Amino acid sequence: MRRRVVPPGSFRANMVIRMSGTAVAQVIILAVSPLLTRLFTPEEFGALGVFMSLTFVATTLVTLRYDQALMLPKEAEDAAALFWAALLSVGLVSACMLLASAVFFRLAPELLRVQDVSGWVVLVPLSIFLQGLHATLTSWSVRRKKFARASVSQVLRAGSMSGVQLGAGIWKAGSRGLIGGMLAGDALAALSAGWLIGRADWKFLKGSLAWRRIRCVARQYRDFPLFSGACAFLYSLSRHVPMFLLAALFGPAVAGFYAVAVRVLQAPMNFVLNSLRQVLFQKASEVFNQGGDTYALFKRATAGLLGIAALPALLLLVFGPRLFAFALGGQWRVAGEYARWMTPWLVLGFASVPGQLFIQICRKQEKLLVRNVAYVLFMIAAILAGGWRRDALLAVALSSLVGVLYHAGIILWAAGFLRQGRATGT
Repeated sequence: MRRRVVPPGSFRANMVIRMSGTAVAQVIILAVSPLLTRLFTPEEFGALGVFMSLTFVATTLVTLRYDQALMLPKEAEDAAALFWAALLSVGLVSACMLLASAVFFRLAPELLRVQDVSGWVVLVPLSIFLQGLHATLTSWSVRRKKFARASVSQVLRAGSMSGVQLGAGIWKAGSRGLIGGMLAGDALAALSAGWLIGRADWKFLKGSLAWRRIRCVARQYRDFPLFSGACAFLYSLSRHVPMFLLAALFGPAVAGFYAVAVRVLQAPMNFVLNSLRQVLFQKASEVFNQGGDTYALFKRATAGLLGIAALPALLLLVFGPRLFAFALGGQWRVAGEYARWMTPWLVLGFASVPGQLFIQICRKQEKLLVRNVAYVLFMIAAILAGGWRRDALLAVALSSLVGVLYHAGIILWAAGFLRQGRATGT
């Protein structure tokens, strides 16, 4: 029998390359989690969770979404102009965040009832800068179909972050050790990605550094900062507002249980999504630009993600608290209870990624913005309802229900306009 060989550069080959790096990174994160949960307390994980949430919400704005837009132009020179627009945005937005930190970030520990992070919260702008830089460099590598570059930096990030956090735990450094490990990982990932791109593409990128072209292309794709950026900010806020409100309403320990539940649930999902999101975005943009069947690609990707998540989701729904207590230690059983309720929300969010990508590609961000405003408001209301009843588990369950309804709506909406586009040939 003739052996089937995956063609180099094909969608499947790119997924294999990207997922190899993601697999190693996520295995590292999962492998150290049982150690970290025995070295750090729920309150210390709560401080890390609040710091990460502040960073991740702000990071959605740092590139003004030009890092996503650079996938779309047919001409490489236009993509390079968007690369420079993204880097300029990273510098300007990070500088504004640094100025704002003098006012807002000093108030954050008191507002969020997490005093342990007060000495580090001023470093949020640095984390934002590093993550924005890494996101832009990664998007350029994906645009060039150099998926190995992204994989290398991802593994370096996971390894350095985990190593620093383990060392900090042994030395009893508290939440500052967890946060320091995160910053170390972000820095090494950005430096490695920049070095790899500089070796291969610096001449081309330097030749494309023309202000007039950057301004022209940035204006052409202005719907990304205006609508996609706002949508991404609201979506990220909806995902992280439970962390802020749980910390404020119930204290850092509850926030820590929630942070660990998210960490454990998202690690295996990120194994697929960190690879799929970038490879699928590149492939979907290519199919769209060539007038191909985007609905068929969307349907295969969405069904595949639901199939991948089905069995692990069932296990978590049935055995979640026991699994967390066994793997992470008895004190983390509460995190397992949270994970059980969060599973349907995160699974549908996992499966909605193809729909979210096609919303960007088909330039429907303006309509998405309205949905995301409603999503944030309902998410806040759900957490506050749990706070009113003084029941953290109820707050998590209600917020999960809101997430389920939102992501189901995204999948159905994307299916509708892509199917209609195929029927009309647009």
